[in-house]
Amino acid sequence: MFDLISDVRRYPDFVRWLRRLRVVSEQTREDGWTGRAETTVGFGGFSETFTTDIETKRSSMTVDVALVRGPLRRLTNRWRITPTPTGSTVDFHIDFEFRNFLLQALAESNRDFAVQRLIECFLEEAERRFGSAKRLADQRPDASV
Repeated sequence: MFDLISDVRRYPDFVRWLRRLRVVSEQTREDGWTGRAETTVGFGGFSETFTTDIETKRSSMTVDVALVRGPLRRLTNRWRITPTPTGSTVDFHIDFEFRNFLLQALAESNRDFAVQRLIECFLEEAERRFGSAKRLADQRPDASV
């Protein structure tokens, strides 16, 4: 699961509302990589681009993302993967706030739905790549917002 979550370049392949993600700088480290990415998200005619810093650490099985610039006042998300006897437990946390009041109100009213859809995108990709990951996750999906 760490390999899937840290493979940000492929997110547009399976996260439907990501129109583009480009890693603009990257530094490989013994324990993972750090870098900066420009991401364009879109829904219908709406489209926004933002820049984030990404840090992956295989030893702690973590992926951390922080806003650099964009239409948001703040954005952080954290992935924590914990191996279990039957696979992995994945904890995901996202915190964001749009600068635009109307976008923020829209995001707030759809936050749970959007997080659930994001989790579903990753579960479907895990199923495609690894087989039984989705069936295990269906037993207890967990996300915090």
